[in-house]
Amino acid sequence: MAVSNCSNGPNMEASDRNRLLIKLARLYYEEDLTQSEIAERLRLSRQKVQRLLGEARSEGIVKIGIQPITGIFSDLEEGLEECYGLREAVVVETTSYNQESTVVREVGAGAAGYLLRIVQSEDRIVISWGASLQNMVEALSMKPPIDVQNVKVIQGLGGLGDPNNHMHASELTRRLAKVLHGEAFILPAPGAAASRAARDAFYNDQQTASVLQRARTANLAFMGIGAPRPESLLIREGRIVTWPELSELIQRGAVGDMNFHYFDGRGGLIASDLDARIIGLSLDEIKQTSHVVGVAGGSAKYKAIQGALLGKLVDVLVTDHVTAQQLLKSKDKQTGSIKLEAKA
Repeated sequence: MAVSNCSNGPNMEASDRNRLLIKLARLYYEEDLTQSEIAERLRLSRQKVQRLLGEARSEGIVKIGIQPITGIFSDLEEGLEECYGLREAVVVETTSYNQESTVVREVGAGAAGYLLRIVQSEDRIVISWGASLQNMVEALSMKPPIDVQNVKVIQGLGGLGDPNNHMHASELTRRLAKVLHGEAFILPAPGAAASRAARDAFYNDQQTASVLQRARTANLAFMGIGAPRPESLLIREGRIVTWPELSELIQRGAVGDMNFHYFDGRGGLIASDLDARIIGLSLDEIKQTSHVVGVAGGSAKYKAIQGALLGKLVDVLVTDHVTAQQLLKSKDKQTGSIKLEAKA
Protein backbone atom coordinates (compact mmCIF):
# COMPACT_ATOMS: atom_id res chain seq x y z
CA MET A 1 0.00 0.00 0.00
CA ALA A 2 1.34 3.41 -0.98
CA VAL A 3 0.12 6.73 0.38
CA SER A 4 0.99 9.62 -1.91
CA ASN A 5 1.17 13.27 -0.83
CA CYS A 6 -1.34 14.66 -3.33
CA SER A 7 -2.36 18.29 -3.36
CA ASN A 8 -5.06 20.11 -5.27
CA GLY A 9 -3.15 23.41 -5.30
CA PRO A 10 -2.90 26.51 -3.14
CA ASN A 11 -6.59 26.56 -2.14
CA MET A 12 -6.53 26.29 1.67
CA GLU A 13 -9.74 24.30 1.93
CA ALA A 14 -8.59 21.70 -0.58
CA SER A 15 -5.18 21.58 1.07
CA ASP A 16 -6.71 20.99 4.48
CA ARG A 17 -8.94 18.28 3.08
CA ASN A 18 -6.03 16.51 1.43
CA ARG A 19 -4.00 16.79 4.62
CA LEU A 20 -6.85 15.13 6.48
CA LEU A 21 -7.18 12.35 3.88
CA ILE A 22 -3.45 11.59 4.11
CA LYS A 23 -3.56 11.60 7.91
CA LEU A 24 -6.52 9.22 7.90
CA ALA A 25 -4.82 6.93 5.40
CA ARG A 26 -1.61 6.76 7.42
CA LEU A 27 -3.41 6.04 10.66
CA TYR A 28 -5.53 3.31 9.07
CA TYR A 29 -3.13 1.60 6.63
CA GLU A 30 0.30 2.23 8.20
CA GLU A 31 -0.42 2.42 11.93
CA ASP A 32 -3.24 -0.17 11.86
CA LEU A 33 -5.72 1.89 13.89
CA THR A 34 -9.36 0.89 13.56
CA GLN A 35 -11.89 3.27 12.10
CA SER A 36 -13.42 3.72 15.56
CA GLU A 37 -10.02 4.58 17.07
CA ILE A 38 -9.37 7.09 14.31
CA ALA A 39 -12.80 8.66 14.79
CA GLU A 40 -12.17 9.12 18.51
CA ARG A 41 -8.65 10.44 17.99
CA LEU A 42 -9.63 13.00 15.33
CA ARG A 43 -13.07 13.83 16.79
CA LEU A 44 -14.91 12.59 13.71
CA SER A 45 -17.84 10.24 13.31
CA ARG A 46 -16.98 6.67 12.33
CA GLN A 47 -19.20 7.05 9.25
CA LYS A 48 -17.20 10.10 8.12
CA VAL A 49 -13.90 8.24 8.63
CA GLN A 50 -15.20 5.39 6.49
CA ARG A 51 -16.36 7.80 3.76
CA LEU A 52 -13.08 9.75 3.73
CA LEU A 53 -11.01 6.55 3.52
CA GLY A 54 -13.07 5.56 0.48
CA GLU A 55 -12.39 8.96 -1.08
CA ALA A 56 -8.66 8.61 -0.39
CA ARG A 57 -8.65 5.40 -2.43
CA SER A 58 -10.85 6.67 -5.25
CA GLU A 59 -8.74 9.83 -5.63
CA GLY A 60 -5.47 7.93 -5.79
CA ILE A 61 -4.06 9.08 -2.46
CA VAL A 62 -4.09 5.44 -1.38
CA LYS A 63 -3.06 2.78 -3.88
CA ILE A 64 -3.39 -0.84 -2.89
CA GLY A 65 -1.77 -3.62 -4.91
CA ILE A 66 -2.24 -7.33 -4.35
CA GLN A 67 0.59 -9.53 -5.62
CA PRO A 68 -0.34 -13.23 -5.66
CA ILE A 69 2.50 -15.49 -4.50
CA THR A 70 2.10 -19.14 -5.43
CA GLY A 71 5.52 -20.28 -4.26
CA ILE A 72 8.98 -19.00 -3.48
CA PHE A 73 11.72 -21.47 -4.31
CA SER A 74 14.92 -19.50 -3.82
CA ASP A 75 16.41 -22.27 -1.66
CA LEU A 76 15.77 -24.86 -4.35
CA GLU A 77 17.26 -22.59 -7.00
CA GLU A 78 20.35 -21.90 -4.91
CA GLY A 79 20.67 -25.61 -4.11
CA LEU A 80 20.56 -26.62 -7.77
CA GLU A 81 23.07 -23.94 -8.70
CA GLU A 82 25.49 -25.07 -6.00
CA CYS A 83 25.07 -28.83 -6.39
CA TYR A 84 25.18 -28.96 -10.19
CA GLY A 85 27.37 -25.95 -10.96
CA LEU A 86 24.63 -24.08 -12.78
CA ARG A 87 24.88 -20.44 -13.71
CA GLU A 88 21.25 -20.11 -12.70
CA ALA A 89 18.22 -22.25 -11.86
CA VAL A 90 14.65 -21.07 -12.34
CA VAL A 91 12.15 -23.14 -10.36
CA VAL A 92 8.42 -22.69 -10.90
CA GLU A 93 5.54 -24.20 -9.00
CA THR A 94 3.68 -27.06 -10.65
CA THR A 95 0.09 -27.76 -9.72
CA SER A 96 0.11 -31.29 -11.19
CA TYR A 97 3.52 -32.93 -11.35
CA ASN A 98 2.34 -36.10 -13.10
CA GLN A 99 0.21 -34.26 -15.67
CA GLU A 100 2.58 -33.50 -18.52
CA SER A 101 0.35 -30.93 -20.23
CA THR A 102 0.18 -28.93 -16.99
CA VAL A 103 3.90 -29.10 -16.28
CA VAL A 104 4.98 -28.01 -19.77
CA ARG A 105 2.62 -25.02 -19.58
CA GLU A 106 3.97 -23.93 -16.19
CA VAL A 107 7.62 -24.56 -17.03
CA GLY A 108 7.17 -22.85 -20.40
CA ALA A 109 5.78 -19.77 -18.67
CA GLY A 110 8.79 -19.78 -16.35
CA ALA A 111 11.13 -19.96 -19.32
CA ALA A 112 9.30 -17.03 -20.93
CA GLY A 113 9.86 -14.92 -17.83
CA TYR A 114 13.52 -15.87 -17.79
CA LEU A 115 14.00 -15.02 -21.47
CA LEU A 116 12.36 -11.62 -20.97
CA ARG A 117 14.77 -10.91 -18.13
CA ILE A 118 17.97 -11.79 -19.97
CA VAL A 119 17.37 -11.02 -23.65
CA GLN A 120 19.34 -8.10 -25.04
CA SER A 121 19.65 -6.31 -28.34
CA GLU A 122 21.95 -8.05 -30.85
CA ASP A 123 21.45 -11.46 -29.19
CA ARG A 124 21.69 -14.53 -31.41
CA ILE A 125 19.31 -17.17 -30.06
CA VAL A 126 19.27 -20.78 -31.23
CA ILE A 127 16.15 -22.79 -30.38
CA SER A 128 15.34 -26.49 -30.67
CA TRP A 129 11.81 -27.83 -30.28
CA GLY A 130 9.39 -29.43 -27.83
CA ALA A 131 6.22 -28.81 -25.84
CA SER A 132 7.92 -26.75 -23.11
CA LEU A 133 9.47 -24.42 -25.69
CA GLN A 134 6.15 -24.18 -27.49
CA ASN A 135 4.53 -23.04 -24.25
CA MET A 136 7.41 -20.61 -23.66
CA VAL A 137 6.74 -18.95 -27.02
CA GLU A 138 2.98 -18.90 -26.41
CA ALA A 139 3.51 -17.25 -23.01
CA LEU A 140 5.80 -14.66 -24.60
CA SER A 141 3.18 -13.82 -27.22
CA MET A 142 0.85 -12.65 -24.44
CA LYS A 143 3.45 -10.33 -22.87
CA PRO A 144 3.83 -6.60 -23.59
CA PRO A 145 6.16 -5.65 -26.48
CA ILE A 146 9.84 -6.26 -25.76
CA ASP A 147 12.27 -3.37 -26.23
CA VAL A 148 15.16 -5.09 -27.99
CA GLN A 149 16.63 -4.58 -31.44
CA ASN A 150 18.35 -6.71 -34.05
CA VAL A 151 17.77 -10.06 -32.34
CA LYS A 152 18.34 -13.10 -34.51
CA VAL A 153 16.50 -16.38 -33.83
CA ILE A 154 18.02 -19.46 -35.43
CA GLN A 155 16.52 -22.91 -35.85
CA GLY A 156 18.99 -25.38 -34.36
CA LEU A 157 17.31 -28.62 -35.43
CA GLY A 158 15.49 -29.67 -38.57
CA GLY A 159 11.74 -30.10 -38.50
CA LEU A 160 9.62 -33.01 -37.34
CA GLY A 161 6.10 -33.66 -38.62
CA ASP A 162 3.77 -30.98 -40.01
CA PRO A 163 5.64 -27.66 -40.52
CA ASN A 164 2.41 -25.82 -39.63
CA ASN A 165 2.29 -27.48 -36.20
CA HIS A 166 3.03 -24.96 -33.44
CA MET A 167 5.56 -27.35 -31.89
CA HIS A 168 7.50 -27.69 -35.14
CA ALA A 169 10.99 -26.21 -34.85
CA SER A 170 10.50 -23.92 -37.86
CA GLU A 171 7.24 -22.54 -36.50
CA LEU A 172 8.74 -21.98 -33.03
CA THR A 173 11.63 -20.10 -34.63
CA ARG A 174 9.31 -17.85 -36.64
CA ARG A 175 7.03 -17.12 -33.69
CA LEU A 176 9.87 -16.36 -31.28
CA ALA A 177 11.47 -14.03 -33.81
CA LYS A 178 8.14 -12.23 -34.25
CA VAL A 179 7.72 -11.75 -30.50
CA LEU A 180 11.25 -10.35 -30.21
CA HIS A 181 10.83 -8.20 -33.35
CA GLY A 182 13.85 -10.05 -34.70
CA GLU A 183 14.88 -11.99 -37.77
CA ALA A 184 14.22 -15.72 -38.14
CA PHE A 185 16.66 -18.11 -39.79
CA ILE A 186 14.84 -21.28 -40.80
CA LEU A 187 16.58 -24.61 -41.34
CA PRO A 188 15.10 -26.00 -44.59
CA ALA A 189 15.55 -29.66 -43.70
CA PRO A 190 14.00 -32.50 -41.69
CA GLY A 191 15.21 -33.31 -38.21
CA ALA A 192 16.83 -36.48 -39.48
CA ALA A 193 17.61 -37.72 -42.96
CA ALA A 194 16.98 -41.28 -44.14
CA SER A 195 20.71 -42.01 -44.32
CA ARG A 196 24.14 -40.49 -43.73
CA ALA A 197 24.45 -39.80 -47.46
CA ALA A 198 21.11 -37.96 -47.46
CA ARG A 199 22.21 -35.94 -44.41
CA ASP A 200 25.45 -35.02 -46.19
CA ALA A 201 23.43 -33.84 -49.18
CA PHE A 202 21.46 -31.48 -46.95
CA TYR A 203 24.68 -30.26 -45.36
CA ASN A 204 26.04 -29.45 -48.81
CA ASP A 205 23.03 -27.25 -49.49
CA GLN A 206 24.13 -23.62 -49.17
CA GLN A 207 21.09 -22.40 -47.21
CA THR A 208 21.16 -25.32 -44.77
CA ALA A 209 24.89 -24.91 -44.22
CA SER A 210 24.47 -21.16 -43.69
CA VAL A 211 21.75 -21.54 -41.04
CA LEU A 212 23.72 -24.22 -39.18
CA GLN A 213 26.80 -22.01 -39.18
CA ARG A 214 24.74 -19.17 -37.70
CA ALA A 215 23.45 -21.58 -35.06
CA ARG A 216 27.02 -22.46 -34.10
CA THR A 217 27.77 -18.77 -33.45
CA ALA A 218 24.70 -18.13 -31.26
CA ASN A 219 25.31 -16.70 -27.80
CA LEU A 220 22.03 -18.04 -26.34
CA ALA A 221 20.46 -21.49 -26.73
CA PHE A 222 17.02 -22.59 -25.54
CA MET A 223 16.86 -26.38 -25.59
CA GLY A 224 14.14 -28.86 -24.80
CA ILE A 225 15.24 -32.03 -22.99
CA GLY A 226 13.54 -35.19 -24.24
CA ALA A 227 13.02 -38.61 -22.68
CA PRO A 228 12.96 -41.93 -24.57
CA ARG A 229 9.34 -43.04 -24.32
CA PRO A 230 7.05 -45.04 -26.64
CA GLU A 231 4.43 -42.26 -26.52
CA SER A 232 6.86 -39.52 -27.57
CA LEU A 233 6.21 -37.57 -30.79
CA LEU A 234 9.54 -38.86 -32.07
CA ILE A 235 8.17 -42.42 -32.04
CA ARG A 236 4.66 -41.50 -33.16
CA GLU A 237 6.06 -39.64 -36.15
CA GLY A 238 7.91 -42.82 -37.04
CA ARG A 239 10.33 -41.60 -39.71
CA ILE A 240 13.33 -40.83 -37.52
CA VAL A 241 13.61 -43.70 -35.08
CA THR A 242 11.53 -46.78 -34.32
CA TRP A 243 10.66 -48.09 -30.88
CA PRO A 244 12.95 -51.15 -31.28
CA GLU A 245 15.83 -48.81 -32.16
CA LEU A 246 15.04 -46.59 -29.20
CA SER A 247 14.71 -49.62 -26.91
CA GLU A 248 18.23 -50.61 -27.87
CA LEU A 249 19.48 -47.15 -26.93
CA ILE A 250 17.69 -47.44 -23.57
CA GLN A 251 19.37 -50.81 -22.97
CA ARG A 252 22.68 -49.06 -23.60
CA GLY A 253 21.84 -46.51 -20.92
CA ALA A 254 19.99 -43.72 -22.75
CA VAL A 255 17.94 -41.56 -20.39
CA GLY A 256 17.36 -38.43 -22.49
CA ASP A 257 18.09 -36.52 -25.65
CA MET A 258 18.84 -33.02 -26.77
CA ASN A 259 18.41 -32.24 -30.46
CA PHE A 260 17.77 -36.00 -31.02
CA HIS A 261 21.24 -36.88 -29.67
CA TYR A 262 20.83 -39.41 -26.84
CA PHE A 263 22.84 -39.31 -23.64
CA ASP A 264 23.24 -41.51 -20.57
CA GLY A 265 22.68 -40.80 -16.88
CA ARG A 266 25.95 -38.87 -16.69
CA GLY A 267 25.24 -36.81 -19.80
CA GLY A 268 27.60 -38.74 -22.05
CA LEU A 269 26.66 -39.24 -25.70
CA ILE A 270 25.42 -42.72 -26.61
CA ALA A 271 26.66 -42.91 -30.18
CA SER A 272 24.44 -44.58 -32.76
CA ASP A 273 23.62 -44.53 -36.45
CA LEU A 274 21.00 -41.92 -35.62
CA ASP A 275 23.69 -39.31 -34.87
CA ALA A 276 24.93 -39.53 -38.45
CA ARG A 277 21.44 -38.71 -39.76
CA ILE A 278 20.56 -35.74 -37.52
CA ILE A 279 20.37 -32.36 -39.23
CA GLY A 280 21.09 -29.91 -36.45
CA LEU A 281 23.59 -29.02 -33.77
CA SER A 282 25.46 -31.84 -32.03
CA LEU A 283 25.76 -32.05 -28.24
CA ASP A 284 29.32 -30.72 -28.44
CA GLU A 285 28.21 -27.79 -30.59
CA ILE A 286 25.38 -26.98 -28.17
CA LYS A 287 27.82 -27.06 -25.26
CA GLN A 288 30.03 -24.54 -27.08
CA THR A 289 27.22 -21.96 -26.86
CA SER A 290 28.09 -19.56 -24.06
CA HIS A 291 24.63 -19.64 -22.43
CA VAL A 292 22.57 -22.85 -22.78
CA VAL A 293 19.12 -22.91 -21.17
CA GLY A 294 17.49 -26.30 -20.64
CA VAL A 295 13.71 -26.17 -20.34
CA ALA A 296 11.98 -29.30 -19.00
CA GLY A 297 10.03 -30.71 -16.08
CA GLY A 298 7.66 -33.42 -14.94
CA SER A 299 7.99 -36.97 -13.70
CA ALA A 300 8.76 -38.44 -17.14
CA LYS A 301 11.73 -36.09 -17.62
CA TYR A 302 13.46 -36.43 -14.25
CA LYS A 303 16.25 -38.85 -15.31
CA ALA A 304 16.80 -36.95 -18.55
CA ILE A 305 17.16 -33.63 -16.71
CA GLN A 306 19.50 -35.17 -14.17
CA GLY A 307 21.69 -36.61 -16.94
CA ALA A 308 21.83 -33.23 -18.68
CA LEU A 309 22.90 -31.56 -15.42
CA LEU A 310 25.55 -34.14 -14.59
CA GLY A 311 26.92 -33.93 -18.12
CA LYS A 312 27.10 -30.11 -17.97
CA LEU A 313 24.95 -29.93 -21.09
CA VAL A 314 23.15 -26.81 -19.83
CA ASP A 315 24.22 -23.68 -17.97
CA VAL A 316 20.72 -22.74 -16.84
CA LEU A 317 17.79 -24.98 -15.93
CA VAL A 318 14.13 -24.00 -15.94
CA THR A 319 12.07 -26.70 -14.22
CA ASP A 320 9.28 -27.38 -11.74
CA HIS A 321 9.62 -27.45 -7.95
CA VAL A 322 8.99 -31.19 -7.54
CA THR A 323 11.70 -32.09 -10.05
CA ALA A 324 14.02 -29.63 -8.31
CA GLN A 325 13.38 -31.31 -4.95
CA GLN A 326 14.09 -34.75 -6.42
CA LEU A 327 17.28 -33.55 -8.09
CA LEU A 328 18.53 -32.24 -4.76
CA LYS A 329 17.51 -35.36 -2.87
CA SER A 330 19.44 -37.47 -5.36
CA LYS A 331 22.49 -35.27 -4.97
CA ASP A 332 22.13 -35.38 -1.18
CA LYS A 333 22.27 -39.18 -1.25
CA GLN A 334 25.50 -39.01 -3.22
CA THR A 335 27.19 -36.34 -1.11
CA GLY A 336 25.52 -36.63 2.30
CA SER A 337 24.70 -32.93 2.25
CA ILE A 338 21.74 -31.35 4.02
CA LYS A 339 18.55 -31.39 1.98
CA LEU A 340 17.18 -28.01 1.01
CA GLU A 341 13.44 -27.42 1.20
CA ALA A 342 11.30 -24.98 -0.74
CA LYS A 343 9.61 -22.03 0.89
CA ALA A 344 5.93 -22.21 0.14
